[in-house]
Amino acid sequence: MSGLARLFKAHGKEVLGSDSTDDTLVQELVEEGFEIVIGHEEESLPQDTDLVVYTEAVPLDNPELELARERGVPVMTYFQALGKATDSYRLLAIAGTHGKTTTVAMLALILINAGLDPTVLVGSKLEEFGNSNLRLGGTSSGVTGGANEPIFLVEACEYRRNFLPLQPDLLGVLNVELDHVDYFKDQEDYESAFNELAAQSGEVIWPDELSEYEGELAVPGWHNLMNAGMAAQMARRLGVSEDVIAASLFEFKGTWRRFEYKGTLNGAAVYDDYAHHPTEIMATLEAAREKHPDARIVAVFQPHQFSRTAGLMSEFAESFEEADEVLIPNIYEVRDKDSDKEAGSADKLVAAISEHHENVSHTEDFDKTANYLRDTASEGDLIMVMGAGDVTHLVPMILDEGAIGMA
Repeated sequence: MSGLARLFKAHGKEVLGSDSTDDTLVQELVEEGFEIVIGHEEESLPQDTDLVVYTEAVPLDNPELELARERGVPVMTYFQALGKATDSYRLLAIAGTHGKTTTVAMLALILINAGLDPTVLVGSKLEEFGNSNLRLGGTSSGVTGGANEPIFLVEACEYRRNFLPLQPDLLGVLNVELDHVDYFKDQEDYESAFNELAAQSGEVIWPDELSEYEGELAVPGWHNLMNAGMAAQMARRLGVSEDVIAASLFEFKGTWRRFEYKGTLNGAAVYDDYAHHPTEIMATLEAAREKHPDARIVAVFQPHQFSRTAGLMSEFAESFEEADEVLIPNIYEVRDKDSDKEAGSADKLVAAISEHHENVSHTEDFDKTANYLRDTASEGDLIMVMGAGDVTHLVPMILDEGAIGMA
């Protein structure tokens, strides 16, 4: 949403916004001149609003949405607005259960270094974009099938089939592994969403066409070799040379909250990661073990949604093999019903993990988790903080003074 706001503003629109909580992303927008209201109230919607864009993360009875509909103000989801915004571009999209953000970032760097000057909207902040999630490009040249046609590169989220307003000219599908179980009935229903997107795309690269990238990467893990493999294949379809692909992928250092080193606690290395699906957890911890083979790895995982926790309980239970200790502070609530909370409680998750792991605890909240880590962490440990909710707020609570930004 913040990237889309930046895109509208760059095209001369007056953009205002609201959010339920204040955080670093909101503060960055405020510093850039956006007016952001914390809390959702009818008073937040100006009388002369021409368009309201909302994320699927907010409920449909949001007071600003309801008032917009009463006034007859056009209302669009994020992807509906993005579909309109990308109409005049050659659209490249990355879809899949895992790896979308990293793959978009890798491909963006390749295209920039190839001189194709893409516009890019990515789900994380990139140092190469000035610590932003938006890069404004221009008119590219030398692109196979479309000389002088401007490129727009995005990631495409499958939740509620949100990505269907997009009509990619080139689509890459990284993987199709059941997620968002509060919406999709089963694996077949989940796959059907990707098939729908593929049917309205010009050219598609499917997971079975992928192979691990064979060059050298600065970021660890087999999952990043697969992400790089997709980025390389997409770039080749656009006529980019192997030398540019190799140099760009070697240069890529990662994105915000993807195996991001944050500093130390009592000499232990602290990392922050967005992993919130069982496969992502396994891949992140395997990458941590690869990078630090002798470390005692402490995984701090905040599940995202009670419904996901319940629906993928057995998969979560087997995801922490590479961790020496597992801490579950709480579950981040999004669109959850009372039945979801009962079925997917933190205690039930801890019990399920305990069947496969001898050292797992429910630490109840961030304060207790931080205190526990301060008491137990020592040099030689690696603390991996994982989750798609607000668990990233735990990181500054535990870092040694002056540790942020250390290499």
